[in-house]
Amino acid sequence: MISSCGDQLKTKTKDESINVTTELLIGTWTSECNNSNDETTSNKTSIIFSSNGDNLTATTKNYSDTNCSNESFIFKKVLNNFVLGDKTTTEQNQIIYKFTANIFSITLEPKTSLVSSSLNFNNYCGLAGWANDNATSLVGLTCNSKTYKSFNDVHNDIVQMNSEKTFIRLGNINNTSNTDGYPKTLFAEEYFH
Repeated sequence: MISSCGDQLKTKTKDESINVTTELLIGTWTSECNNSNDETTSNKTSIIFSSNGDNLTATTKNYSDTNCSNESFIFKKVLNNFVLGDKTTTEQNQIIYKFTANIFSITLEPKTSLVSSSLNFNNYCGLAGWANDNATSLVGLTCNSKTYKSFNDVHNDIVQMNSEKTFIRLGNINNTSNTDGYPKTLFAEEYFH
């Protein structure tokens, strides 16, 4: 669902998913503060499954430092019509559940004048008028080499929950199957309840 680190899993528990249900997913799951590849910025993601279990919101806050304190921009994706599918396994034999949802919104919100100026200077996503604290829709747009899905498009993903029910992992959306569109592997990123 969101960009994250690679496929290599650092496992703090048995690598066995419990029987995941929509009820178990409800609530907020948050990642730790992650440093970027260039080790000058950081980000932190929260995934909120709604109380009625039919939608989820993933919010990634990006920071201009390495300890998640100086917010620079927010990337948010909202998915509706969440449907949890059947238990299966990844190519790495990890137990996961497939799920589908529909794109409701994808936004980018600059939090500093430096970010706003850069987005405007580069005409990011072919748009002008980027402004601080103003969330702009990216639905259906191509931004650099990335094309975002359109409103109501299907989002296929996978989820794993550890046996102690303390964290979940989501699919590596950069490594999807050509046959069914689901990620073939999990991101290493852990989101804690």
